[in-house]
Amino acid sequence: MNGDAGLLLDTHTWLWLATGDDQLPVPIRRAIERYEANGQLFVAAVSLLEIANIWRRGRVILPLPLEEWLARALAEAGIGLVAISPRIAAETARLPEGFHGDPADRLIVATARIENLTLCTHDKEVLRHAKRGLFRALPF
Repeated sequence: MNGDAGLLLDTHTWLWLATGDDQLPVPIRRAIERYEANGQLFVAAVSLLEIANIWRRGRVILPLPLEEWLARALAEAGIGLVAISPRIAAETARLPEGFHGDPADRLIVATARIENLTLCTHDKEVLRHAKRGLFRALPF
């Protein structure tokens, strides 16, 4: 699809997809379903940590124990988990000066760049860099 290797869901996108949150617009859900049908849907490993931290702080209530929810949220949508490789870690250091300071966001963007994935995100700060051609994005 679109010359890329697949779609990388930003943490909030994955959370909204998995919980059925209506903050994820129907056209984006449909696009995600097309990638899923082709086995081209992914999340970066750091997203598991981000969701665990959101849960720990009480910012999200999950219907299952955390570990079980994470495993099911990956399996039910057929989402591939992209590990942090040496190339991805090194890419975080190559992102332009002034890029987002959040290490998780840096890892997610580096993952998209190294793995040739389009990033599906609502994060305006991250999208600002996509508009400059740093990576491909499916914004909403």
